[in-house]
Formats: sequence, structure tokens, C-alpha cells
Amino acid sequence: MTRDEHLSLLAERNTLQRMLAEAPEEDVLDRATLTVRLQVVERWITEAGLSLTSLAPDPQAQHDAAIPLTFRPRFSYSHAMVRDLALIESARSVIAVLPLPPDQELRLRQAARQRATRHSTRIEGNTLNTIEVGQAVLAVGKTQTEMQQEVRNYWRALEWIEEQIEAGREPSEDLIRELHGIILVRGMGRRGLRSNYRREECPVVDTATRRIDYAPPMPKDVPLLMTGLAAWWTGPESALLSGPVRAGLLAHRFVTIHPFSDGNGRTARALATMERWRSGYEMRGFLSLEEHYTADLRAYYENLQMDLPVNYYDGRHDPDHTQWLTYFLATMARAAESLRRQAIELYAPQRRPAPPWESLRRVQQQLLTRLLMRGLEQGAAAMTFSPGDMVEWFGVSANTAREWLERWRGEGFVLPARAGAQRVRAYALAPEWVELLQGALFSTSVSTSKIAQK
Repeated sequence: MTRDEHLSLLAERNTLQRMLAEAPEEDVLDRATLTVRLQVVERWITEAGLSLTSLAPDPQAQHDAAIPLTFRPRFSYSHAMVRDLALIESARSVIAVLPLPPDQELRLRQAARQRATRHSTRIEGNTLNTIEVGQAVLAVGKTQTEMQQEVRNYWRALEWIEEQIEAGREPSEDLIRELHGIILVRGMGRRGLRSNYRREECPVVDTATRRIDYAPPMPKDVPLLMTGLAAWWTGPESALLSGPVRAGLLAHRFVTIHPFSDGNGRTARALATMERWRSGYEMRGFLSLEEHYTADLRAYYENLQMDLPVNYYDGRHDPDHTQWLTYFLATMARAAESLRRQAIELYAPQRRPAPPWESLRRVQQQLLTRLLMRGLEQGAAAMTFSPGDMVEWFGVSANTAREWLERWRGEGFVLPARAGAQRVRAYALAPEWVELLQGALFSTSVSTSKIAQK
């Protein structure tokens, strides 16, 4: 058996083990089928005299040991890259100061969050449409399918990123592991602790041909490689780069290391988003790149791969990143320019005084976005919420949810849904925020009607 065949069988074994662990106990037939297949794969490996957990020693082991574990990215600026960076800066400067109607501003934030969630999970094979994504994010106390759980997790991960940036948290390995723990959490409710790095080979295999597209670094190298990546992220060389360049390099290096058994692609894209936001390229929360990736997935994967060798140790450990950065910056420039034009169309120089959005806590802003989604799904009358909703949406304890609501009630942000009720079971927003959401709902319905007429 060749090394590649051994690697492919180890990947299939890992997949079967994960599927078996996730299969419900009552699905006796599915569990039996998975168990038989797992036994067959393990027998093939052991009969070949090979390990069930790691690859046999590589003939190039001495060469591999010499591979540096630090990260010092190589790339060259081109005229196209400089042009795209200028377009990004131009769009950012316009979007930052352009007055917009408050209802449209809220709608743009919600739409960008929903696009990012839908399309980042779609890259990994999730088929939920925009409406189904909204339903999954808002689901409370319901059993989730795997696809629903994926989009729910990714939405919460983006909220969590906002919270970490607002708290001034510095990048670190722990932060990356916590982010992955949110993206890959199973079940509803509170999130678990940070994820552990993989301890087994984790080749990227084409599901149709069973051909190995990429063989990441060995598990023993992952911790030091991640330490090197975190050190670069916060180091002086990284600080000299512009935010978009740093975000692109961070995402590519992370997915190259492939530190976890699953969820590496989604985590890489979330890390790029985090770096854009913390570097000042949030663009008021209106910008998302993921839908531009899915518009041409072949181009996305080709530029990730950069025509490099399959094995990490054969050249992927220290590639020239110019091709990937050219693609990443062109994608960001295209998205930013489209957003700039859209914002100009919504320009409201004589806008009415807006509620103090920026004075709200980050979690209050996130609550407005979720209630807007509920209104879009169920109508304006459905935009009340309970402490239990807060527990499910934000992964906090019931006591924390009640403390938040009591504090917000004292601040005039929320009110009991039923005036005079002795025991408050449901809450509504204060009138000024209800008006904002109703305006956003109305503008959305008008936009939808115009599209339907075309």
C-alpha cells in the first residue's frame, strides 16, 4: 500500500468515526452500515501492517524535519494589487462618513451577516437558502439538522468576533481555538471550551474521485506551526502590512496548517473577517466577501491551491502568496466597490435623527439584527422575545439573560411586552427602536416588490 493510499484510508476512517458518533441511537440500520464499513477499512489498514492513527515514516523525514515552523510570508505587490487596495480605501472612506437612513443601515448590516453565513457554509456543501438560514438562526428549542446547526454556529461566531474586538482582545492561539469551538459546536445552548488541535492525519480528499487534493502537515507539527502563526499575526512584520493583506495571509496560512479535523475552511474565512474588522475594514458591518467566492467556486479553490504540490512539505510550507493575495484583494475590492455604489444610492443628506445606534452595547445591536430577521420571517407583530430566546441566541445562562434584560429595562432599551404584568415573561423594544425595525421591514418589503416587478 502506498503512502497516499494509507492517507486516503485514514481520512475515510476518521470520517466514518465522526458519522458514527453523530448518528442517532435509533437509526439502527445506518449505525450498523457505518460500523461494518469502518471495520472493513480498519482491517485493510492493519492487514497491510500499517498504523490506524498515523502514517508510516516518510522517506523524506529528514527533509521534513528541516522545514521551518515559523511564518514569514513571501509575496510581491503588482499593479493590480495596488489598484485594488486603492479601490478598497476609497470605498471605505465613502462608506464611513456617508449619512444613511437608520432603517437602511440596520437592514444592510443584517443582510451582510446573512450573506456571509449562508455562503461561507455553502462553500462546505450546505444547501440552505437565504430564508432557511434565517429560520435556523432564529430557531429556539428546536432540534436542528446538521446544516441548520452549521449556519447557526457561523452566525454566532460572527457575533462573538464583534464582542472580542469590542473588548479589545488581542489575537492569540486561544482565541483561534475558541472561535473554532463555536463554529463546530454540536447541539444548542451554551458553547463549549476551545477546540484541541488534531492528533491524526487529515488529508483533503476529493469526494468524487477519492484523490488527495492536499496533505496538510503532520499532527506533531501543528502546535508549533500555530504558535508561529499567532506570533506573526501580532508581530512587527505583520503590523507593517495593510489590513486586507494581513487578513488574506492569515486565512491562507491557517487553512494551509489545517489545525483541526473539521471546520478549517469556515474558521479561515471567519479569521479573515475578524482581521478586516479589527483593522478598521468593517465598513459599518455592510461588507461580506463570501458570496463572491461562491459565485465562482472553481476560481476560489484554484487560487487557494495556487498549483502547489499536494504535500505540505514539498513546497506548501513556504509558497509565494502573490496569486492568492491578488485574488483575495480583487474580490474584496469588487465587493467594496459594489457596496459603495449601493450606499450612495441610499444616501440621505437630510435624514431624520437616528436612535443612538453606536451607543448601544454590541449584544444589543445583535439583538436588533435578530429581531429584524424574526420580523422578516413572521411579521412585525412577532418581534417580542423572552429570556429563553436570549439564552439560545447568545449562548449565555438564564441568570445572565435576566440580568441583561433588567439592566436594559432600567436604561429604557426594552419594556415588558405586557404592561403591568407582575411576572415578565416576554419583552419588547422601546418605541424608538420598534420604529427603526418597522422602517427596515417596510424598506425590505418595498425592495422585494420592485424586484418581483422586474
